[in-house]
Amino acid sequence: MEIYELGTIPEELEAFAGGKAKGLNRLKKFGFDIPRGFVVMDAETEDDFLQAAYYYADRGYKSVAVRSSATAEDGAEFSSAGQYSTYLDVSGREAVITALRACVESLNSYTASKYASFFPQAKSAKMSVIVQEMVQAAAAGVCFTDNPVAHGEILLEAVRGRGEGLVSGAVQADSYRMNRSTLQGVNAEEAVRLNAGYLGRETAEQIAGSAMLAASKFGIELDTEWAIDGSGKLFWLQARPITVSEDVPIDELDGKPVYGTDIMTTCNIGEMLPGAVTPLTLSTSVYSIDLGMRRMLVISGSYKNYDAVPEGSCAVSFNNILFLNLSTIYKMGYSVIGANVESVGLSICGRLITDVPEQPFKKANVFVRLINAVKYFKFLLSSNKARKKLAVLADVFRIYEDKSAELLYNEIDGKLIALNESLWLHYITSAHSGAMSSALYVVLSKKYKDDEIKGLIAGVLEDIPDIESVDILRSLRAIARALIKENPAVKGYTAKELQEYCEHYCGRESDEALSCFLKRHGHRAVREAEMRSKSWHNDAEGLMEYLRTVIASGGEEPKKAEKSYETNYNKLLADNKGSLRGAIKYLVKQSRLGVRNREFSKSMSMKVLDVFKRAYASLGGILAESGALPDADLIYFLTHKEIGSLIRQKNAALVKLALQRRRLLPEQQECKYKDINVGKPEQIKLDTANLAAGAVIEGAAISRGVVTGRARIVKTVDDANKLQKGEIMVASFTDIGWSPYYCLVGGLVTEVGSVLSHGAVVAREYALPLVANAFNATAIIGTGDLINVNGNTGHVTILSRAGEAV
Repeated sequence: MEIYELGTIPEELEAFAGGKAKGLNRLKKFGFDIPRGFVVMDAETEDDFLQAAYYYADRGYKSVAVRSSATAEDGAEFSSAGQYSTYLDVSGREAVITALRACVESLNSYTASKYASFFPQAKSAKMSVIVQEMVQAAAAGVCFTDNPVAHGEILLEAVRGRGEGLVSGAVQADSYRMNRSTLQGVNAEEAVRLNAGYLGRETAEQIAGSAMLAASKFGIELDTEWAIDGSGKLFWLQARPITVSEDVPIDELDGKPVYGTDIMTTCNIGEMLPGAVTPLTLSTSVYSIDLGMRRMLVISGSYKNYDAVPEGSCAVSFNNILFLNLSTIYKMGYSVIGANVESVGLSICGRLITDVPEQPFKKANVFVRLINAVKYFKFLLSSNKARKKLAVLADVFRIYEDKSAELLYNEIDGKLIALNESLWLHYITSAHSGAMSSALYVVLSKKYKDDEIKGLIAGVLEDIPDIESVDILRSLRAIARALIKENPAVKGYTAKELQEYCEHYCGRESDEALSCFLKRHGHRAVREAEMRSKSWHNDAEGLMEYLRTVIASGGEEPKKAEKSYETNYNKLLADNKGSLRGAIKYLVKQSRLGVRNREFSKSMSMKVLDVFKRAYASLGGILAESGALPDADLIYFLTHKEIGSLIRQKNAALVKLALQRRRLLPEQQECKYKDINVGKPEQIKLDTANLAAGAVIEGAAISRGVVTGRARIVKTVDDANKLQKGEIMVASFTDIGWSPYYCLVGGLVTEVGSVLSHGAVVAREYALPLVANAFNATAIIGTGDLINVNGNTGHVTILSRAGEAV
């Protein structure tokens, strides 16, 4: 055993003293104030601990901090933060002996062993122990000389009193972002915060400046801990390399380059997968979507082969937010008779796309375009066959999860072809539905104006029987009615109470209704094509939250004007004659059939995808249990191939990569883009501060009707659970998972969506006014604002802001 005062450890022994001791030793040598202390190296026996305790007493130490300093701790690659023991306010020889012993023993603790199994490189060979005088801190905190989440800035965080609450995450800190050159706030807002903070600008500048000086002497960017005592003296408690640097950029997984003439849209794909998606979803669901579109383009003759339309040509990711490259699909307009740029825009975006730059394609000769038209029409007419084939696949497809990680991964890998096939079959029905709807739009445009056409199409797409997405709410209402009938007290149950009641005490009628619902719809969810989103039969409490909402509405089916479709359809036919009338009859029939087939095939494809969700969830659990992952959720932040590499090689670098990606996801979720972009999409920021009452947002009329009510911004399920009866739900998207809330709302406003979106289908069935494509509505409108939603014209008017008199 050896004992060294901090600041006197020989350079050749610093590596054996451990990361913490090395940092403190260098701080002291460089002239920075640290609390007086010493390090105990190679203590193993009770006699060693006793000698160290006498050293503590002989040199007049009183209240001290006793902290571990392991050899692989606080390194440039791995921090091992929180893995080993620390004891504060230790006084007396016996207490010091106990703390020393515990620190040494923590080298092989369960927590440290588990961490080392995740990161084999982080395994420490030896444990030293630091004994330092306690600082009676008036303020304490951390200072990063390079902000881990905003490179080029200093990040300073401070709390009153001692800093352990900050390090543990139990205390909310004052946070200051400072310019590395001037030590001022990085912008006006941060400058105000710096001036108003309890540290005071002068103290904050002192801490930041000293940290920068230390970093220059160490030759690396530092993550430091500091404390200021009652007299105002600054002490440094720790200095270590920044290990959580942002090695992974926010756009790490962006797709192939986009050119200046490319038209990128969030429409359609933004309804299926709104917001930022996880890397696993990019490599599975999104890959399959992209493959399906490429397959259609090759089958239609628009491209000769897959090499001509490579991976990522159709579905493209920017900051993990998905876009479709319309320009890739525009090639159909140059290759297939009857297809054109306008019809592509209508089919995918539900509206005409104007000001399209000239595309770099040459029109094929008439003979070739005619042959391709036959191919494409044959493809569209195969929608019924695709629907039936998909139903069979969804019914029989299974992945057996009770096996080792390697065997389960291999089975998933071998069966991913089924995911590709299921989404391809859904794409056939979806393409048929979109093509028929856009053809109907083109026919009606010969006589009607654009804003009239959408209302007319919405009117003839009402009352479509046996639609999957509509049945979700009807089935939930049937469950609610049965529960209320047998036990009226369920109206006051929490989600957990309702779950317990349904699992153990519900009657035969409600049990059968719930079983039927789960059998038909249990595989559905909010953002259901995202691998990380739990489906209803794997999220019982979440389902009960939905059911509580339906129970609160009474569970009764709303009354609706009878035969509204027939009235709208007959009026449309009466207003048109001859060949135009015949075309309308055919296209309305095909459009209605297309909606039903599309909704059914979407449900079946999600049923197949849900098998993969459960398999990946099981695999994540196995990897976490075996120590290959810190927690099961991290599996979603690796691509499918990376998971295979992790299993075969137990690569710690992949674990760290997943951790960094997970930390980036909230930032990616905040990225906002226009729904139509020319060239590479650029993020947008909307200044809503000066938008007063009277502002009008223009969107698309998707479901007819007019309603006035208070707005509720809904971005999460928690937001949706706050909906009150009659409120207007303002959301980024319409999703099948929002269906249960339609029984409460008076109307809907969404930032994306089309006349064929799943939410639009449900809204029409329940006569709820819906305006979609209301750009940035969730930022412009606030919860509590009084708004008017005109589903006939596609306008949303802010009548008054929350709290203002009407």
